[in-house]
Amino acid sequence: MSRALLVLMLSAALVAGCGRDRSEDASASLVDSTLFGDDRGQPGDTARVATEVAVLEGLVDRYERLDVVMDELAGPSGGSPVRGKAWKGDRRQDATKSRLLDLLLAEFGERYHPRTPEGAARLADSIASLPRGAGARALDALVLDHHRKVVDAIAGALPVVRNPRVRKTLTELQDRLREEIERLARASPANAADVA
Repeated sequence: MSRALLVLMLSAALVAGCGRDRSEDASASLVDSTLFGDDRGQPGDTARVATEVAVLEGLVDRYERLDVVMDELAGPSGGSPVRGKAWKGDRRQDATKSRLLDLLLAEFGERYHPRTPEGAARLADSIASLPRGAGARALDALVLDHHRKVVDAIAGALPVVRNPRVRKTLTELQDRLREEIERLARASPANAADVA
């Protein structure tokens, strides 16, 4: 009889433990949806999007444009004189884009596929056609311009961002980009003036 009681108690404990885990997971999970940024252009879509979602999607789209240029320049087929520089820069930009995509998924249950960037391939071709020094300066100018636009976009969005995790991530990104802008501007003053 004590053996049957022990089995019954263990079964009850397992059921209670499993039920608790399931309810915690269910309350923490969000609806998982996939969205293609190219579809976001349909009339009325952006009006229904939460502010934080729209901000994150917009930043991911900006990083996607830079990513496409860097991928083209870093690729083996391009033979670009700035291939190594583009490869290193691409790794840093990819990490930031991944962080923003992870935040979209964690906070809003959205798997976002960025918009197809227009003109990125032409821009990559024009940088690749330059000699090494001029190509490096053009790539730095592109990155500076990107960083400044992202900092400006974040500054414009922060007053309306209510989600604390999104606010923290955007503030950290803004601070890091400001440091990177200063570093790039010091390293290449001519580019800083061209892009300003």
